[in-house]
Amino acid sequence: YKMNFLVKSFFLSTLVLLALVSNGVAARKKVVDIFETTKASILNEPKTLEELISLVENAAKKNKKISILGAGKSQGGQTVSEQDSCQISLKNINKLVSLDVANKTVTVQAGMIWRDLQKLIAPHRLAVAAMQSYNDFSIGGSLGVNVHGQDLCSNPLIKTVLSLKLLVASGDVIEVSRDKSPELFGAVIGGYGLFGIIVEVTLKLTDDILLKRVTNIIDAKDLTDYYYKNIYNKPVYFYSARFAVGPSDLMKKIIVVHYEKDNSGKESFYDFDPESLKSKSLNIFLRQVGNLLNKSDNFKDLRFGLENGYFKRSKTISRNNFMGYSIDGLPQDDNGQMFILQEYFIPYNNLNTFVKYLESVIRKYNINMLNITARHVNKDEESLLSYAKEDCCALVLYINLPKSVMNYKITKIWTSRLIDKAISLQGSYYLPYQLIGTLDQVKGSYPNFDKFMSLKKTWDPKEIFTNKFYEKYKNID
Repeated sequence: YKMNFLVKSFFLSTLVLLALVSNGVAARKKVVDIFETTKASILNEPKTLEELISLVENAAKKNKKISILGAGKSQGGQTVSEQDSCQISLKNINKLVSLDVANKTVTVQAGMIWRDLQKLIAPHRLAVAAMQSYNDFSIGGSLGVNVHGQDLCSNPLIKTVLSLKLLVASGDVIEVSRDKSPELFGAVIGGYGLFGIIVEVTLKLTDDILLKRVTNIIDAKDLTDYYYKNIYNKPVYFYSARFAVGPSDLMKKIIVVHYEKDNSGKESFYDFDPESLKSKSLNIFLRQVGNLLNKSDNFKDLRFGLENGYFKRSKTISRNNFMGYSIDGLPQDDNGQMFILQEYFIPYNNLNTFVKYLESVIRKYNINMLNITARHVNKDEESLLSYAKEDCCALVLYINLPKSVMNYKITKIWTSRLIDKAISLQGSYYLPYQLIGTLDQVKGSYPNFDKFMSLKKTWDPKEIFTNKFYEKYKNID
């Protein structure tokens, strides 16, 4: 049963690639809480800004609720409503407005997805400064949840936003920036579409430099020290750390991967190839392999070593291509199982305490944890719903669970305990995923939440803009 070298290499490469693409961010598919009913909404796809304005004006006159759909990848219902509503998709409001190559700025309509922006700016040797790890998401949707990604300097996304145009309930389009309506600026970015529809945004860009990869394996308890000694204030552009998730070494070891500037000047590496991971046949194969291996503890133990070997290889890549991956290779929900994301933001001085607690929860509840990655998030004092009250470590959890009411109830129990632990350690949790947290937990993570809701009523007194997130948490009394 001897496999030849090529077959063996292909098999191992497939396993590694599967492990790599299973690294979750922001959200994957249009997945709401499957155990709660959602009223059907009429989906509208205006082709022009004028059509969009008319839709909002008519809805407001009839006191019709509006929910906003970007790329349609929300997990927690932030793009749908429990009420009879008009759901508006921005997928056609996706044009380039202007590109200033000299000053490295771009203005686009909010329905554009990041991949299309990258295609436009790559020929000018420009790159996106901050976005989530995959480029399938709409720019407006990313603004709505204030994504952060792996970039060390420009995250969260709000730091790269110069201004935006907001379509409010009256039908007016207003300009919002740090100089014009600064309070509204901080509410809209990370505001889940509750103040109006972002129709246009001006972003800072950066140079599309070449990067080289540096990889090390460390003990998990040393992650904070490693970050401050090797990453903080160093010439490093991207950074992430991947925890061991197999039962033998659960959360004891970490593969740390960061990217420094490569000065080799290899011109061919600048060619932007966003389709490299989007082969339909490859993605189908990866999903099938993934479905077979998701519950394999032996594979999880093996995978850590395979990933280390993969990342240890010399790698030169442009910034655009590093930020050019697609979510299409991820396993998909079906009738028997679902895949969810969670994220917790923990101050570095409390990181080890949270990691130890997380390990105990995984073992106690036998959680099928597919991936745990760590990133750095900068302190954010601009967004009203800031998840980073100080510099912190973001822990992204990618989880598989059988699709049943009982399993989801158990998930709610241990998730609630993780949220409480994060809050007790002066941390927070990310809101775009399943709406499991209580109102008290939201307020504990987001101290300005009452102010946010009060400002919502000022700008949208008839509550025209809504979604399941707002409908669950709007009672602040």
